[in-house]
Amino acid sequence: MPRSYTLRLESRALGAAQIMNGVIYYALGYLCYALFLQEEKRESTGYIPVIVTLVHIFWSSPFFIASGSTSIQAEKYPTKYVLIYSLVMNILSVCFSILGIIILSIACFTYHADTNEYVWTHMAGSMLLQYLLFSTISEVICACVTIRWISVALNHPKYNEKSSSLLESSVSKTPA
Repeated sequence: MPRSYTLRLESRALGAAQIMNGVIYYALGYLCYALFLQEEKRESTGYIPVIVTLVHIFWSSPFFIASGSTSIQAEKYPTKYVLIYSLVMNILSVCFSILGIIILSIACFTYHADTNEYVWTHMAGSMLLQYLLFSTISEVICACVTIRWISVALNHPKYNEKSSSLLESSVSKTPA
């Protein structure tokens, strides 16, 4: 019988939040694609080329969704291999998120309008980059909390009935 581990019930909610975050991230990436490449035909968002920002968005959102899915799977079936798989996916998600924070921070702080007049696309582009940055930061938080909970669960396996009855019999035989 495989050893069972106890993972916090809230990890399912965090997994769902990671999945929603990945879907929202993908949708914001599509809006960035439509705005920066189709509407404005921009080549850069500040010091970062648009293609670097878009490649990061479209490559990292599947990892966000997969790490959320594996977190939910780990809460449902907490075996050692599922927990380790979920841990690896969440670590990859954190790595992609940290890279995204760096890229999007540079893009947000160096994004500027081409002209001095007010154009709605410049404001929309700035807001999209800020929303992406916020979404990336929330993914880091969710994944780090999930990593912590999984590592605690891996260090404290739940005992099955046979091992707990041996523990109880050894406790009951000791004189008081």
